[in-house]
Amino acid sequence: MILSSISLLAIKPCTTGGGRIKFRAKLSNPVPEVMPYLNSVIKTGLYIPSAKTFTYKIENHIINIHDYDLTCTQLTNESECYEMIDHLFDLINETWENRENITPNEETRERPNAIQLYKLLPQKKGCRDCNQASCMAFSSKLILGTAHLKECPHLKDEVFAPNYLSLESHLQLLGYETE
Repeated sequence: MILSSISLLAIKPCTTGGGRIKFRAKLSNPVPEVMPYLNSVIKTGLYIPSAKTFTYKIENHIINIHDYDLTCTQLTNESECYEMIDHLFDLINETWENRENITPNEETRERPNAIQLYKLLPQKKGCRDCNQASCMAFSSKLILGTAHLKECPHLKDEVFAPNYLSLESHLQLLGYETE
């Protein structure tokens, strides 16, 4: 076990509003040596070795693990904060205990941007079949997680199947559900 505890330091309103909260917590021990293993286990994470940070999403929650600190956003109440702390405590310790069976991944994954996604869309100029003003607007909403691939009916066309698979993997890297 690498962690003996995670102590809640603060609960604050999320900057995105909506009545959501975020928390900051202190880890009992620094955990940079666990991060390459987490990077292998959580395929949607963003590991930056030089900054000693590992960031990933669970549903709408953005979790950032940094050396001795931990933050999590988009929680609904204090009880959910403690549930998330318990989950992260278990995740970090279980990953560390199972490290002999995990190949560590030191790579920083490149996160896609809206233009990369736009290039993979059918780009039916002005069709608005996805209820967005343009394909660029749709790709921007995909990056934010406020639109879903299924909203573009043209991606279901057989000719776009390879693009759909590529878009799906990009969105999964961002931590979004694609089904």
